[in-house]
Amino acid sequence: MTNQKFEALSRILLNNWHYISRKTLSFNQGINFFTGHSGSGKSTVIDAMQILLYANTDGRGFFNKAAADDSDRSLIEYLRGMVNIGENNEFAYLRNQNFSTTIVLELKRTDTGECQCVGIVFDVETATNEISRKFFWHKGPLWENGYRTGSRTMTTQEVSAYLQTIYAKEDYFATSHNERFRRQLYDVYLGGLDSEKFPLLFKRAIPFRMNIKLEDFVKEYICMEQDIHIEDMQESVMQYGRMRKKIEDTVIEIGYLNGMREKFSAVCEKEAEIRQNTYFFRRMEILDYQARIQALTDKSRLAREDLDRQESQRTALEEQTEDLTRQGNELLGRISSTGYEDLKNQLDTAKELSNHLNKSVTKWSQTGERLKEWIDEEATSNQTIWDIEEFENNTIDEEKLNRLKKSIAEMRKETEEAQKEAEGILRDIRKKERQTSEELTQLKAGNKAYPKYLERARSLIQQRLLEETGKAVEVHVLADLLDIRDETWRNAVEGYLGNNKLSLVVAPAYAEAAMAAYGELDRTEYFN
Repeated sequence: MTNQKFEALSRILLNNWHYISRKTLSFNQGINFFTGHSGSGKSTVIDAMQILLYANTDGRGFFNKAAADDSDRSLIEYLRGMVNIGENNEFAYLRNQNFSTTIVLELKRTDTGECQCVGIVFDVETATNEISRKFFWHKGPLWENGYRTGSRTMTTQEVSAYLQTIYAKEDYFATSHNERFRRQLYDVYLGGLDSEKFPLLFKRAIPFRMNIKLEDFVKEYICMEQDIHIEDMQESVMQYGRMRKKIEDTVIEIGYLNGMREKFSAVCEKEAEIRQNTYFFRRMEILDYQARIQALTDKSRLAREDLDRQESQRTALEEQTEDLTRQGNELLGRISSTGYEDLKNQLDTAKELSNHLNKSVTKWSQTGERLKEWIDEEATSNQTIWDIEEFENNTIDEEKLNRLKKSIAEMRKETEEAQKEAEGILRDIRKKERQTSEELTQLKAGNKAYPKYLERARSLIQQRLLEETGKAVEVHVLADLLDIRDETWRNAVEGYLGNNKLSLVVAPAYAEAAMAAYGELDRTEYFN
C-alpha cells in the first residue's frame, strides 16, 4: 500500500574503502541518483552497499558491475585501495600499513523515525593480505565518533568492546559468520526478505541496462522461468492494477461509511437525549405553571369573597343612612316649627313620633348594632366611633348626628371607591386568568408561551432576513437556548437575566442584517 511504513536507507559511512578515507553520505527517503564522471566513485559506494546487503565478503564476480560487466575487482583491492599508475597494467596500493576498514548502513523507519545500523569491520594485514572480518548490528543511529578512535578506524576487537559497553545484550549483535548474519539480516533487521530471490535480483539489478526489450527484461530481472507470455502478463498486470484501484476506492468508501455510521449513531443518541431532556423540561414548566395558576385562582376566590362581603355591608349602610336621614329631617322640621297650632300639631306629631319611636326601638338598636361593625374597620375614625357609641346609647345630638351622617357618607364614598378598585383588581385577575389559560393551552400543545409582541417581532425579523439573504434564518429566543437542569441554578439565572431572557438571537453571520431589520420596527411596541 502507498501508506505502508518501511525501513529507508538514510546514511552510509565508509572508512578506508578504496580511495575513500573517511566519508558519510546521506540519502533521501525516496529515489536517489548517483551522478558523476567515470572513476568518481559511484560504483565504489554501490559495491560497499552490496557487501552488507549480501552479507558476503567474497565479492568475486560482482564488484564494479555497475560500471563494467567484465570487471574482476577483488575485496583486497577495494580494501587496500589499488590504483593504476601506468599503461602496462601497473598498479600501486594506497594503504601499505596494517589498517581497519568500516562500512555501516543506517536504516530509519518512516513512521516512527527509529534508527538501526548494520555494518562490517575488516582488519587487514598488508604483509600477507590476510583479512579478518566481523559483521555487526545495533539499535540507534550512526556513532558520533564515526567508528573511529583518534585518527584511525576502530578494529574488530575495539568495535566488539564498544558494543558491549554501550548497548544492552538485546540491542546489538556481532558475528564473523556470513550465513548466520545473512539470516539475521533478512529475517529480522530488514523485515523478512527472501534469502534466495533478493540477492539474485539485486545482483541482476546492479548491471541493469535500459536498452533491452521488455520481454528480455522480464525474463532477466523478474521471472526465473524462460517460458513466459508477455501479453498475458501485461493483461494480468492491468487487471491487477484495476482491481487494486477498485479495492483501494472501496476501502476508502468503507472508511467514509463507517465514519458516517458512527456520526449518525452519535447524532441519534444526542437527539434521544435532547428529546428526553426536553420532555422533562416541559413537564417541569407545566407543573410550575399549574402551581402559579392554582395560586392565582385562590387569590381570585378570596378577592371575590371580600368583594361580596363589602357589597353586603354597603347595602346595609345605605339603608341605615337613608332611614336616619329621613328621621333627622322630620325631627328638625318639627323642632324648627313655632306657634300654638304648630305646637299642637307637634304634640300630635310627637305622640305619633313617640309611638313610631317606640316601634323603632328595636330597629334603632339593630341600626346601632350594624354601626358597631364599623368600629372594627380600619377606615373608621375615632370621632365616628364615639358618635356611633352615643348613637347606640341614645345620647347623640343633632350636631353629632349630622357629623355621623357626613362620616357615613364619606365612608360610603370610600366604600364605592374601594369597590371600583376591587372591580379593577378583579378585572386584572380575570385577564391574567385568561392569559394563564392561553399559556397553559400553549404548553399543553408543546409550545412555550411568550408575549405576543415578542412572537410578532421574531416573525417580522425572520421575514426580513429571508428577503435579504434568500435563506430561512433561524431567530431564537434566548430562553429557548438555555437548558438549566438544576432548579436552584434555573431560579438564579432567571432572576439574573430578568426580561433579558426574551432577547432575540441569530447566527453571527446574519447579525448585521437582523439589527437593520430590528431598527425598522415600531419603537414604542418592540424596542423593549
